[in-house]
Amino acid sequence: MIQPRRFFSLFAALVFSPGVVVSGQDAAAGADLNVIINAHPQPEYGPAIPFRKIPGTSGSLALEIVGDRLYALESNGLSIYSIEDPRNPKKLGHVGGMGNVRQLCVRGRTAFLTSRQCGLWAVDVSDETSPKIISNFDAVEMATGLDVAGDVAFIGNRVYGVQCVDVSDPAKMKHLSTLRTDESQSTCYGKGLLFSGDWSSGEVTVINVSNLLDPKPISVIQLDGYGDGMTIRGNILFASTGQHKKSGPEEGKHGAGHGLDIFDISDPAKPVKLSKIAFPTYYLAPCDYWTPRISGNHCFASDTTNGLFVLDIADLKKPRIIGNLVLPKSDPENPAVHVPFKQIMDPAIPQGDPISSIAVGDGVLYMSGNYTGIYLAEFPGIAKPEPRDFGPPPQLPATPYPGREDGFISSGSELSNSTRGVALHGDFAYTANVWDGVKIYQLSDDAITQIGRIEIPYAADIKRSGDRLYVAEGANGIGVYQIQSPTQIEEISRLRKLPGDSYTFVQYLWAFEGKEVIAASSAGTRMDFVDFSDLANPEVVFSKSGGQLLYGSYAAQKLAKGRYFGLSRHVGGLMVFDLGEKKPKDIWYDTFPLCSQTGGVAAVGDEIFVNRASGYAFFNPEKPTATRELKISKFPSQKELDPDVPDDTPLSRSLFPKNEWEGLPDYDAATGKLAVLNRIFRNIRIYDFSDRSNPRLLKRIDLNSSPYAPTFWKGRVVLPGGYSGLLLEKRGS
Repeated sequence: MIQPRRFFSLFAALVFSPGVVVSGQDAAAGADLNVIINAHPQPEYGPAIPFRKIPGTSGSLALEIVGDRLYALESNGLSIYSIEDPRNPKKLGHVGGMGNVRQLCVRGRTAFLTSRQCGLWAVDVSDETSPKIISNFDAVEMATGLDVAGDVAFIGNRVYGVQCVDVSDPAKMKHLSTLRTDESQSTCYGKGLLFSGDWSSGEVTVINVSNLLDPKPISVIQLDGYGDGMTIRGNILFASTGQHKKSGPEEGKHGAGHGLDIFDISDPAKPVKLSKIAFPTYYLAPCDYWTPRISGNHCFASDTTNGLFVLDIADLKKPRIIGNLVLPKSDPENPAVHVPFKQIMDPAIPQGDPISSIAVGDGVLYMSGNYTGIYLAEFPGIAKPEPRDFGPPPQLPATPYPGREDGFISSGSELSNSTRGVALHGDFAYTANVWDGVKIYQLSDDAITQIGRIEIPYAADIKRSGDRLYVAEGANGIGVYQIQSPTQIEEISRLRKLPGDSYTFVQYLWAFEGKEVIAASSAGTRMDFVDFSDLANPEVVFSKSGGQLLYGSYAAQKLAKGRYFGLSRHVGGLMVFDLGEKKPKDIWYDTFPLCSQTGGVAAVGDEIFVNRASGYAFFNPEKPTATRELKISKFPSQKELDPDVPDDTPLSRSLFPKNEWEGLPDYDAATGKLAVLNRIFRNIRIYDFSDRSNPRLLKRIDLNSSPYAPTFWKGRVVLPGGYSGLLLEKRGS
């Protein structure tokens, strides 16, 4: 292996001798050839920085250093490495089974990590050789960004904004509040303020979190690209940007948003931009991560497939790039492992494995390659860990989130295990309460009374068909239960796992009267159909993927004309399946997006009600109409429709306006009522659609929580109310 001084001397030689080309073999006489020289050739990005892979590591999503330990998110979980010798990390332990892990914070002997569909995990790292999962918290939506200060975790839930969580007891984390921002991808706390890096809008939202039950936005900082990772030093905010540029002529924006913006935030209400430095223009839709880290007069800025850039920031108004590197396209130890995108594997371009995270060690920088492993570059005298200056920690409120909702009767707040799904059977309701299993309630005109509970380790969703309950049980697959009496439930079948090579975590289900085939989703791209007619041998009889994800319960709760099952994809198109025969089949898929990121569909008689460009439309599955040709109507009392997007490109999708009108709909054929629940804007509108040519708005109710898909009981709306528990619309409200 190249000696540290010799390793750094390569970089020094390159920095001070622009134009010098050094290959791995030329690096040093008799040197180990593990040194990698791969960088952008343009002189404005500085010379190539030598680096190498840490042997035995695999694709990683996040890194953090505490003392002489390096923590890494890899293999669906958390790994711990000793870096007592910073240049030769040694793996100590690992715990997996946590799904689509994304960001990481280690505080004391607890590691907290976001895991997209799987929420927020707390892991005990007291025994570094055998870390153990403490608990999991069900976030509002796709838990992505994360910072932890004092006893509070701040989760970036994408379009649902920022969520504040009490983590004073990691075994029982509790919801505090949410604040909608445009699209929170990362969070950063400092001196009583929270900063949210908002993705497609290209913003940093500055938030006052002195009252954790009621956070307030102070200002919105405009970036020159899409927002994500940030860091703060004193009164200076360093904000990384990516994807598309926000300023200048339209023809120059695509892929040109990569770089670093620097702001003076001495007055957080009036931030002042000090400078901007740009990185190479490039666009790849997946793998959106860009992050800055500070060390002395230098900033290390990772920029996904573009690699890493080292900046001299001695003059904050004139930062300059002094070197760069690009991770390889394939694993140096096993070339069969490579970036799974043909675009990146093209040898004609310099881009490589996306850098998802970086951590500054003692004389070294660690970089996580999303697919090929963890790497390090040596920077003696430059790289030095800097302690975070959090300022005063946030103070927990004296009282918890109340869980009250105007216009609804509540079963009571559920701060640690939100109510995600409900299945009705006569006057009885069965709710999916995540790690608290399934709860059983009796509904009456003026009350919700808990009468039992089914001990299930994890329940993300629940549906009923006949006297069967189908439960989405995460890593435990799908459980089927016979209702023998309201409180006597017996397991009769189980599908252990949905198909797929990667980790599957069943999250959403749809079941229909008279059908033994149900639909299921792990909140990925694929919808699976499972036949439970043979309870001893349930079988996935049909699967279909689409171009956009199924982040939420975007599908209809009932079938149109008793056979057609419709769903809307995340900022995506309408997909329709025919369940009229024993084996389902797809009969329609239009990739053009129907609406933004909270709209679903509902069966209304023989047709499918769809959210469309902030309004609504009806789709006849037996006479399909292209999305762009659907007749769009305004909702009652809606003054105007949002403009439609021009096409179905990723750029257009990201700019689709979010609005308070669309949502998860359900239709009650007995009364002609249609409920539309907007989880992002936290409201529900109830309409009378008995005369479709003249619908009427019956009521609009603002909500404190973000409930899930609505249903009806005796003409009244029932909501799985998230942290507010099970909700029943009050009579005459």
